[in-house]
Amino acid sequence: MSAVPKPEQPTYLSVNNVEVIYDHVILVLKGVSLSVPEGKIVALLGANGAGKTTTLKAISNLLRAERGEVTKGTIEFRGRRVDRLNPAELVKLGVVQVMELQRAGRKVVSAREFMNATRTDEPLVFQ
Repeated sequence: MSAVPKPEQPTYLSVNNVEVIYDHVILVLKGVSLSVPEGKIVALLGANGAGKTTTLKAISNLLRAERGEVTKGTIEFRGRRVDRLNPAELVKLGVVQVMELQRAGRKVVSAREFMNATRTDEPLVFQ
């Protein structure tokens, strides 16, 4: 008896062999890859200093504010390359990084509660 292969789910988010450098000289990520299938949840786990936050900042293009940049690899969202877009363009596509709320002394909310609380027909403007 042979197993019938399951059809592959479309990839929602793909990080491929990403390298991040700070201040043009400090290599902080090398060869990071991950894939998030449509409708699934993926956890990014690691020790302090392992690169979890830097990986998330690379995905959401928030590295420039800290003199960082993706120097190798690609990041794709719904099949579209997004690692060269600015953060505002990413937000329009639906990519948003929700910073950890626990440190600010606030109640930690679920992603659904956050999305419901911030749902608006008006575009978000950051200054």
